[in-house]
Amino acid sequence: MDTSISSTGSTAPHSKVFVLDGYLQSKAWPELAGTWQSLLEACELVARWNDTSASPRCLALEHWLCQQLGWEPCALSGLSCWPLQDSAVASAGLSAASHDALALNRAPDPESPAHQEILLTPCHFYVRLDHVGVSSLGDQPLDWDESISLRHSVSADLLEWSNWFDSEIDIEIRSPMHWVLKINKRRIEIEGCSLALAEGLNVEQYLARGEKAKHWRRVLNQIQMIWYQHSVNIARADAGLQPVNALWLGGSLHPGSRTVKRHFNYQTQEDYLKGLERYTHSEENRQAEPLLLMKLNATQLRPETVQHGIERVIEAIKSRGTEDSIEILLCSDHDWEHYRVSQLQHPTRPGLIQHLRRWLARR
Repeated sequence: MDTSISSTGSTAPHSKVFVLDGYLQSKAWPELAGTWQSLLEACELVARWNDTSASPRCLALEHWLCQQLGWEPCALSGLSCWPLQDSAVASAGLSAASHDALALNRAPDPESPAHQEILLTPCHFYVRLDHVGVSSLGDQPLDWDESISLRHSVSADLLEWSNWFDSEIDIEIRSPMHWVLKINKRRIEIEGCSLALAEGLNVEQYLARGEKAKHWRRVLNQIQMIWYQHSVNIARADAGLQPVNALWLGGSLHPGSRTVKRHFNYQTQEDYLKGLERYTHSEENRQAEPLLLMKLNATQLRPETVQHGIERVIEAIKSRGTEDSIEILLCSDHDWEHYRVSQLQHPTRPGLIQHLRRWLARR
């Protein structure tokens, strides 16, 4: 759970945005009704959004961020590639063969957007009676040598895949769990979504869409066959780990203009938000608004953890400067509600009014 909240000693007016990701569904919990009322009675609703699409493309937080930045809504997972270290530093200790293969690995090029770069995440597709699902590798990720070995096994097929797409495609490795689909010759119409949006669900409505999506499904079929008896997966099976049998097509590394409507200082450990800050960094003397992410995943979503997070936001509101503004974003996977804090009701004020009423009643 990411619940870091920092304060500043500056007395100059400033704004803060508190993002309570994963908290929204708990608004309906009876045991938290009083806690939520304590927070929301001090707020005015700015906007809300609900994703009713049959084929979602982005998480609620991604949708809100795109709106604030002035971008079209899209997956932002590709930005997780931006904070990654250069391969020369990150690949220390690799075998000689792997070092040679890392000639493929280059940092994102912000000045050359003529090509497309889309995040690929090694993952596991599984079959159930009525659907195909996807899961991340979680705490069982690939290491450098494994990822490079898997990448090398598809090298001979890249030319054929390029012909399918009527372009020139390549696959690069930025880190063992961050691969990149590069489209170098002609832009193609294809759109992915964040793996976090699809994990554990029927993948059918979350797979890539667009004019060339059917060709990406052909690529997935070939990858599954190539990797089925790959030495990496044989070793993983012997160790009781899930096989790696697919690459999930995620968000673009260049999701929108680098000139944005709002600048945020993202206070979080989320890779894609750290990458977003780097991607939208401006040398202009423009103040960035602190955005503090407080995130609860499904296993952390309990009344006591929600209450603790809300109470910390309330304390931050009480201690704000008189000219400071605070915004609050409540999110689930498919919904968000955006609030602006107006005035927190302090317990001393009603007490004074009641005292005055009693005094007048005695006269």
